[in-house]
Amino acid sequence: MSSSVADAAPERAPSGAPPAPKALSGTLLALVRREFWEHRALWVAPAVVAALMVLGALFATVKYRAPHADLSGDHGPWNGMTLFAVMQGFVSSPLSLVTSIVLLFYLLDCLYAERKDRSILFFKSLPVSDGLTVLSKLLVALVIAPLGVYALGLLASLALTGIWQVNAVLGRLPAIPGWDLGGWLQAELALLLCLVVAALWYAPCAAYLLVVSAWARRNPFLWLLLPPVVAQILERVAFGTHYIASFIAYRLLGVWPILFSHVRLGHGRAFALGSGLAQLDLKAVLTDVDLWLGLAAAAGLVFAAIRLRRYRDDT
Repeated sequence: MSSSVADAAPERAPSGAPPAPKALSGTLLALVRREFWEHRALWVAPAVVAALMVLGALFATVKYRAPHADLSGDHGPWNGMTLFAVMQGFVSSPLSLVTSIVLLFYLLDCLYAERKDRSILFFKSLPVSDGLTVLSKLLVALVIAPLGVYALGLLASLALTGIWQVNAVLGRLPAIPGWDLGGWLQAELALLLCLVVAALWYAPCAAYLLVVSAWARRNPFLWLLLPPVVAQILERVAFGTHYIASFIAYRLLGVWPILFSHVRLGHGRAFALGSGLAQLDLKAVLTDVDLWLGLAAAAGLVFAAIRLRRYRDDT
């Protein structure tokens, strides 16, 4: 994999001349491939979870029957596209949880590991800037891996819908009503918008993890936990307040109540996903000052991670 990065790296440009866009994109692609090659849990863990869910559905449909299950929501009977979107939502939840855990450890390890195994010496010998290297890791964590999980969830929900259709033919499950392409496209667009919001909101968290990874000489997970824990203890002892804990909780979860403020869930039944997710309050999120302050903080933290990678030498 190292040779592929070396092959894709552009020739050194004259002093002051920016690299050609084509060479830059080729280098970035090689760096992204390197991340998935060296950190295989990024794609292995979600694939295993999706496979287990599909196998679990197969086992459940063999053992249990529900030919008269209620397929209705607050807006009337579900159609096939809405049911497909609901299945994708159920599939995406465990996939998102597993991927979040994997990305946490990936961001903590990616800059630390290359110093630990001294592979950084090889990569620094290539004409690839520290900035591009750090940005490739951020791109993997915030864009490429989430999009891959979205695609995997789409395929898994397609498999689950196929299993449902087969069992409906066999009389084990109720038949799926007609398919509404418009409702399904709305649900898919809403899920993609959730990915965009997550990438923007969690950018400072990802950048902070990169700083910890670039800074820690050993045990980056301990370096991740100690500063906020010690800060909370000192705040509690000195002032009797818990602003730091509230701030951390807000940065982790605060965007979702804003985004889903207009969504009304069903009473006693699942809601019609296609119409519910169309009510996402994207404008409230994009006009939230905290989002833009977080992006500014992320830019500063990424700059710090780049500088640390450039000058931190544990070899």
